[in-house]
Parts: sequence; C-alpha cells; structure tokens
Amino acid sequence: MFILGKEAIDMNNVKISIIVAAYNVAEWLPRCVQSVIAQTHTNWELILIDDGSKDDTGKIADSFAEQDSRIIVVHQKNAGLVSVREKGISLASGEYVGFIDGDDAIDSDMYEKLLANAIFYDAEISHCNLRVCYNGKNDEKAKDTNKIVVQNSEEAIKELLSGEWMAPSLCNKLYRRNLLKDSCLNKTIINNEDLLRNFVLFKRAKKIVFQDFHGYQYWTRVNSLSNDVRIFERTNDILSARRCILDNSEVNISTYAMRSWLSANVNAINSLTFYKDEKAKLICRKCRHELKKELKNIKLLILSQRIAALLVIISPVLHRLVYQFYKEF
Repeated sequence: MFILGKEAIDMNNVKISIIVAAYNVAEWLPRCVQSVIAQTHTNWELILIDDGSKDDTGKIADSFAEQDSRIIVVHQKNAGLVSVREKGISLASGEYVGFIDGDDAIDSDMYEKLLANAIFYDAEISHCNLRVCYNGKNDEKAKDTNKIVVQNSEEAIKELLSGEWMAPSLCNKLYRRNLLKDSCLNKTIINNEDLLRNFVLFKRAKKIVFQDFHGYQYWTRVNSLSNDVRIFERTNDILSARRCILDNSEVNISTYAMRSWLSANVNAINSLTFYKDEKAKLICRKCRHELKKELKNIKLLILSQRIAALLVIISPVLHRLVYQFYKEF
C-alpha cells in the first residue's frame, strides 16, 4: 500500500500488461512464460503474440493459455518485431506495460519492484538492469547495489544516448500505457528499434526511475535476432535509428544525439572494414562521408573513436592498418 498525497494505492489493484514477442522460440518459450507466471505481482495479463512461427511456438502458447486465463494468445502472419509490439500495445489493458522477448526470462520479483518504484516516485517509466545468460546457464556475475536514480526527461535521454550505464532495451522497463501510443518513429527499423522507441518514450515522460538490480535475463543463443548474420541490414538499421534520433532532437540534447550518430558511423566502419563485399564498402563510404561532413563535431567522441574517425577521414587504408594492429594487441 502506497500513500501519494491523499490517495492510497494498493499495488495489487494495479494491472500490468506484458507483451511477449514469439517467433520460432518453441525451445525457450516455456522458460519465458513460466517466469511470468512466477511473478510475485500477480495482477497481470500476458499478451503472447506468435508472429507466424514455423515450429511449435503457437501450440506451446495455446497450451499455456488453456491453463491460465490471464494469458492471451494472438497468432498472426510473420510481420516482424515492430508489428508485434504495435499489436500488443493496441491490445494492452493494464495501467502499465512491459515487454519480454520470447527467448528471454525475468526474475520472479522484477515487476513487483518496478511497479513499486513507479508508484512511489510517481514515474511514468521504471527500469532496472539486465544480465546476460548463456550456454544454458544463468551465470553472469551481477552485483545488485539497489541504488535508486530518479531523472527528468532530459537527464534520462542524455543517459540513454550516452549508453554509459543505461540499457537501451524495452524489456527491462515498465511503462505507463498512455505513453506508448504512436511511439514508433520508423516501423522499418528492427535493430535499434528499442533505442528509437525509448527515445520517444523518454521524451514523453516527466519522470523516470531506475533501481540497480539485474531483474531481466537476456539469454544469448545462436540465430537470435541480435546474433543474426545479416550484418549489413543490422548496420543500416543502427545508422538509420541514430540519424532519426538526431533529426528529432531538440537543442538541449542535440550534442548527445550527434555524439551517438557519429559513434554509430565509426562503429559501422570498424565492424565492416575487413569485409570485401560491395555492400560493406558502400556503407563504409557513406559513413566516411558523414564523418567528413561533421568534422567539427568529431571532438564529441571518446578518444579511441575520435582517433578512428580522424584516421578514416585521412585515409581508410591507414585506418584499416591501425585498426588491425589494435585488434591484435
């Protein structure tokens, strides 16, 4: 029970809508759904969207829905992650909304903690840390300090773009539902969609609260979206997202948006510099052009990226030689 002004709020009366994107995750979906069922905050609905899976994902989802009336299953033709999230948002009826990827999981008290902070601090967004799990083990060493950080919109956006400690994921956060409508700036962007949508949501929020505990379990696996071999499409998406953020940034955050944009260009060149594919060469040429155009802003980058950017501008061949040496040593 929380007392806000003269109003008493019982957390048990606050409903959370949890949107799970599921595409060919039959092997991992039970772990995900069971982690939701195990939540200490029990007033939730799980909107599980089977995005045209070709394995048994849909059947597994249906079997869970038969066992628990709080689980809603939607089957649709494959349309991609953005479409799934938009569909889930349109169906959500809770006061707060969370997102989980179908091959990940959450700690049993994650939503209770996030909701408690959202209510106590009257924040539209409440978030925590995530920890990486791999090789079938939940074994990343993660120390929880439980430190609380409360930020206004501008402070949170600057931290989001700097990436120093705030994860850009949607999945380690809880949002007031009224923030989410029409929050996607570009529906063609898949990779970095989380960052792009969070940019919009953080702009809309007046207050954001963070607690340093690692409640979200990010499970790495072969063939997951983030490990996809389509490096060229992924790189183009990242660049497009950062450019979109820069184009939609007000003066007070433009420096951070510019740094994020330039950093993405440097990272793209670094990741593709040894590829001989024409697509890679084209992306590198475009990134070099952008870095040359923004030469006066190169100073915004951290030292290692600043050096890389200047080497690229001077000579891509020189950059490649230096970067090869850097990677080896």
